[in-house]
Amino acid sequence: MINTTNTKATNRQKRTQTHDRHKRFVKWIVDTFPHIKSSDSRHVLDIASGKGETAARLSMCHQVKVLMIEPRIANVEQTYKSKVLSKLPIKWQKSMEAHLISNSDFIHDKLQMLVSQIHMCFTDETVANDIYLQDALKNASLLIGLHADNATESIIDAALQYKIPFIVVPCCVFGTSFPNRRLNGKHVMEYEEFIQYLLQKDSRFKREVLPFPGRNIAIWWDGKD
Repeated sequence: MINTTNTKATNRQKRTQTHDRHKRFVKWIVDTFPHIKSSDSRHVLDIASGKGETAARLSMCHQVKVLMIEPRIANVEQTYKSKVLSKLPIKWQKSMEAHLISNSDFIHDKLQMLVSQIHMCFTDETVANDIYLQDALKNASLLIGLHADNATESIIDAALQYKIPFIVVPCCVFGTSFPNRRLNGKHVMEYEEFIQYLLQKDSRFKREVLPFPGRNIAIWWDGKD
């Protein structure tokens, strides 16, 4: 007989862990790349950043400047209020309440200082041809791609070209969109093949399983020789 109580509890735990994905991801980033917190004049590039939860957490919780590269306009303030604030420790929530009492625009003002966005897709072509994007790369302390889909390989290629530390967590392969990807002479179509294909780009790259469910294999490089 299947224990439905245990099954439901396990499913709830998995859903909670999935909802905590950005929280766990950002903690890993800050622990692994502590230099981003001291790079006052530089920014983290959060690529294919979606609604901006990673950017919201890095900026509001860790005072890190973030430049998002995302074709869709993201309301980071709304994302922070709806997805992040209620999950913070109680003392942080009370601190934010105090700030908002003295200045109702506190969150908006802080995000204005720390977060900006370029509305475009991140591809090899845009990196090669867009001067604004090239300047953004030159001033980046870290490149991030959490489930960045088609941008994943371009993030790695740009990191190598500009010698910038990076972290990508591949998700969908989109094999038919990239017919030139080959691993051992075979067209890369499966997830594990894609991971191996990306890792073989440089022997300095590291593979690590991050502490959240789902597609959680990270490929990263600290930018050092």
